[in-house]
Amino acid sequence: MNKLARKQIERPVSNVYCAIETGSLKQVFIESAKLIQAEIIETTPSNLIKALNNIIEGTPANEILSSIHGATGPLETWLDENTTKWDTTLGDKNITNAEQAKFGITYCDQALAESGTVVLLNENNTGRSVSLLPEIHIVLIPVEVIVPRLKESMRDLHGRVKQGKLVPSCVNYITGPSNSADIESYLVVGVHGPLRTIYVILDEET
Repeated sequence: MNKLARKQIERPVSNVYCAIETGSLKQVFIESAKLIQAEIIETTPSNLIKALNNIIEGTPANEILSSIHGATGPLETWLDENTTKWDTTLGDKNITNAEQAKFGITYCDQALAESGTVVLLNENNTGRSVSLLPEIHIVLIPVEVIVPRLKESMRDLHGRVKQGKLVPSCVNYITGPSNSADIESYLVVGVHGPLRTIYVILDEET
């Protein structure tokens, strides 16, 4: 009796697999982000301050709330001079600041190429309201944190647990500004949360 030939198992249809092989995960992420109505700005760490100044266009510091743990150098100085920082010692005043802010600035821990999703780990005294209550959400995304899919993000969190590291009580997966087409099939962006989401992708210096 002839043995049945083993069929080759095809990989699921997804452009992230080709991106892994060609090193173009960033481009897949950008294309996915545009589909979910996120705005894209590409820059480098050395040009980040210029990019941020262009975005805020002279908005006063009391209307810009930031929550970026461990910022150093020019970025730390810029945040000190141009934003109101999330401060755990202020208690509920942080929520008031978030409600009144035009811009909320956060740092992305991971980004999912397949869906254009950003992952925010609410640890080290970072404020979850900064990404939810201001009118415009600015997310800083180092290109090296872009991973293919949710699977890789979950694998990373699982690895932290296995190593005995603390996992934050809140992990936010944010896929652009909220979208709804429930009423007469008209797409409405920003129904809940920020009206605009701006992804600032930080490429490596050349």
